[in-house]
Amino acid sequence: GYEDDIDLGKAFTYTGEGGRDLKGTKTNPKNLRTAPQSKDQTLTKGNMALYKSWETGVAVRVVRGFKSEYGPKSWYRYDGLYRVEKAWTEKGFSGFMVWKFALVRLTDQLPLPPKGSGGDDDDDDDDDDDDEEDKEDEENYGGEVDTEEADKDGENAGEETEELGGCGWK
Repeated sequence: GYEDDIDLGKAFTYTGEGGRDLKGTKTNPKNLRTAPQSKDQTLTKGNMALYKSWETGVAVRVVRGFKSEYGPKSWYRYDGLYRVEKAWTEKGFSGFMVWKFALVRLTDQLPLPPKGSGGDDDDDDDDDDDDEEDKEDEENYGGEVDTEEADKDGENAGEETEELGGCGWK
């Protein structure tokens, strides 16, 4: 993620994709995740998909990685359906324009897994509890998910509300 992203678990900001030089050089090979921002992001690909989700109110599925504060200890974990509450552009820390998206978790689904749970966390040599933990995970997080489209509240989209956890979205 970007250094100015905010993650509160049930609400977070996502900085869009693109604007990085992915060619690299022999002495500095390409690294898709850490290449410096070198141009403005555009409203294409994943940025366009999130923008369309904001326009239409269709929920998006969120997968968190181990680097996220609310992610699993390792690998990746499905965290449920989120509504794109706001989409905007702003100047990033590097001086280039970036797309930003404010996402809020839908309420009609299983609770958000605890911080650090899920992913490939079974590398602790304590294999005795694995079956019991798997059964517990299935009971707590493996049920059906309501995939009904999220309602878009155009009048309040982007206004800071208590539901949004005070992320500072204006």
